[in-house]
Amino acid sequence: MVEVLSENSLGGLKVEKVGQAPSLVNMLIYGEPGVGKTILAGSASEIEAMGPVLFIDIEGGTMSLRNKFPDVDVVRVSNWTDMLKVYNDLQSSNKYRTVVLDSLTEIQKFSMYHIMKDLIEGDPDRDPDVPGLREWGKNSEQVRRFVRAFRDLPVNTIFTALAATDKDPKTGAIQHRPYLSGKLSAEVAGFLDIVCYMYMRVLDGDVRRLLLTSSTDSCVAKDRSDSLPPVLEDPDMTTIYNIVIGE
Repeated sequence: MVEVLSENSLGGLKVEKVGQAPSLVNMLIYGEPGVGKTILAGSASEIEAMGPVLFIDIEGGTMSLRNKFPDVDVVRVSNWTDMLKVYNDLQSSNKYRTVVLDSLTEIQKFSMYHIMKDLIEGDPDRDPDVPGLREWGKNSEQVRRFVRAFRDLPVNTIFTALAATDKDPKTGAIQHRPYLSGKLSAEVAGFLDIVCYMYMRVLDGDVRRLLLTSSTDSCVAKDRSDSLPPVLEDPDMTTIYNIVIGE
């Protein structure tokens, strides 16, 4: 049967104006431990349009949320299988408007633990702590699919990750990037609309939290909305949401 084209479909797929698409935030916040990534993500609960918020806790680090954002729902995940079960339930649920995954660095480890567990069951002589090229390839593909799957849920999606610091052996130049293995740092950053590097500096005698939203020679960052300032001081999700979504 030949598909009949119309102004609202093409190849059996819905065609819509880009301005009609839902206004949702998908972003990655990465940085060193303790810079405030969890608190920044949790502040989404202060925005009516982003609530209720579900915090998927992989690192076991939600203590910082207790006093500031006690209304955030938290589910503790400790392995790859449970992580996939949570995703499957979210697919069929419209309870949450925002999902926070803390952190993507740990999620990649869960994937590898799962891969190695299956490998050892079939080959008990393999060292469970030494994955080979095949296992790393499978791990990378699982994480790619995972990030795309959560990004494509009809909710706001916020990932956190630790920061990795690379030093060029020739020039000594330092670059900060999301702490993911191999090419995943660049690939995952390409999947999302906003990628930010969060760090702390002493300014005028006070410790300030800063959020870099534009790429530099030393940091991976981007803002597809082209609306955020290059650096946000003491950032919160209310500021980010209002600038990006414009509501």
